[in-house]
Amino acid sequence: MVFVWNGNVIEDNGNQLLMRTSYTYKDILTDEILWATELDETVDKHTRQYVDKPGYYMFPHDLEQKDYQVYDVGGSVMDYTFVGVTEIDGLEVYEFTGKTTFDVSDVYPDFEEQIFEDYSATNFIEPITGIEVSFTEQFTDYAIIDGQKVMLLDAWDGPSEFSQKILIQKAQSLKSLHEMYERAIPTAIIAVIISIGIIVLMSSKFKRKEEEITELEYMGHQKDEFPSMIAHELKTPLVPIKSYLDMIISGNLGQLTPKQIEKLQVVRSSAESLHKLIDDLSDAQKLETGNMKISQEENSLSDIINEIVIQLEPDFDKKGIKINLELNQVRCFCDKSRISQVLLNLLTNAIDFTPSYDGKISISLSKENNFAKIVVEDNGSGIPNDKLENIFQKYYQVDSATKREYGGTGLGLTITKGIIDMHKGKIIAESELGKFTRFTVLLPMTQDNNYPLHSPKIKK
Repeated sequence: MVFVWNGNVIEDNGNQLLMRTSYTYKDILTDEILWATELDETVDKHTRQYVDKPGYYMFPHDLEQKDYQVYDVGGSVMDYTFVGVTEIDGLEVYEFTGKTTFDVSDVYPDFEEQIFEDYSATNFIEPITGIEVSFTEQFTDYAIIDGQKVMLLDAWDGPSEFSQKILIQKAQSLKSLHEMYERAIPTAIIAVIISIGIIVLMSSKFKRKEEEITELEYMGHQKDEFPSMIAHELKTPLVPIKSYLDMIISGNLGQLTPKQIEKLQVVRSSAESLHKLIDDLSDAQKLETGNMKISQEENSLSDIINEIVIQLEPDFDKKGIKINLELNQVRCFCDKSRISQVLLNLLTNAIDFTPSYDGKISISLSKENNFAKIVVEDNGSGIPNDKLENIFQKYYQVDSATKREYGGTGLGLTITKGIIDMHKGKIIAESELGKFTRFTVLLPMTQDNNYPLHSPKIKK
């Protein structure tokens, strides 16, 4: 599905505007409208407040450090809590958070159960102009079945680095214009006349720039929506596909022949591969927009490594790969699920590029100064020296033949490095063509109270 919001002025009555706002969920493939609503609401032109109900159509000018009621998805007015004052690229902004729940059953016509959506948002507003310069949104759709919450969708959205910079520039320009106007008021008449002339000239110029910015904002917004939209469109049908496949393979819906089970397991494996692809696209977008988070807890790295090795044991056996483990007992403060993801990416790559029945993969864990040191080495095809420095770049593939043979998006190592960077660690790649490839991961063992709450931006 794709969510479309439109707001238009249909009548200007002096200090009041009659706004027509439409909210539509569409099927991206058929353009069929699954759910839609349209509202005509009167808004005060200067304060941005609704005339006939409490709350604001959008955050107002000259924000105060207090809570606000502001419209959001579906036309409902949502309570936003003032969190505090922060800075984005040197611009002072106010941070607000809000959360609401509403019925989205009409968006899921194939489900008999009532479907709800938990929607939460964090907005960063420039207080003088009221411009939203950045945001994060999360949409969680679920059904209540037998008293249990069954997840259907967990998606998020946020601005790209490009569109955020455009919005910040717009806010800075309007803020500067506002401050200049405020300074001009108490000056002499001639200064006022000169100021007015400057303002008129700047306003004319800014109007042209604003039209360009509006178009760029739209393009940036469309770009931001694309990964979330793709994740939504692909994950939604995957939920029932995987569930029914598990039920069929288990024999709960009737006995199958060995050949039928074999073919269905191929389908199940393909569904898992698609799920992994969607997760990689989502994680890469989170890293790019700074929205990936980590949870810092003390963990046993040897336990994490053993769990991943056991998980991949069928893949090792299938290719006849020998595994050598040299693991010391090392503990460090890290995000267990994200470090597991790092190891899964490194070992999956090693399996792909290690020869069948003659392959060897070694994993070692030790301490080096104040770091935990993990080394993953294989005797595979290796990476040319002139391409080794590019392997952590987004979408990079060593060569097209590799992509055809092993698949993948070229995101695994980008995500791996992003996760290690978030832990304030290091990852080093070494290789000799035709002989080996070695990845060394260094993670701080001591707790760092200054861990980043959000991921750093990744290089494109």
